[in-house]
Amino acid sequence: MDKLIIKIGGDMLKDIKEVFDDPRKMKPGTHTMHLKTSEDLYEMLSPKRLELLRYIIKHQGEKKSISELANELNRKQEAISRDSKVLTKYNLVQKVKDKKTVYLKAMYGSLVINLA
Repeated sequence: MDKLIIKIGGDMLKDIKEVFDDPRKMKPGTHTMHLKTSEDLYEMLSPKRLELLRYIIKHQGEKKSISELANELNRKQEAISRDSKVLTKYNLVQKVKDKKTVYLKAMYGSLVINLA
């Protein structure tokens, strides 16, 4: 599973130019997300969202519905649903429908956060 590198305050154009100038610097299996501020990171990964994302990554092989995640994380279903919308917005999880049930799937196997 791929790894996501989150850079805060870095120079996205410099990173793109570096890889464009020398494609060997590309790291297969990694993706990079640039955020302007640490507040952007907090919106994306509040403590509860981070807990949810960790749980989904750890249980990647298992199908877990929103209600199952709520029960296992001792949270309200509405809160899990709300947090899953934010994680989906940032492409950290994907919602997968199977008939009437919605499951959450992690898009990356790990996250690395670089403070530039």
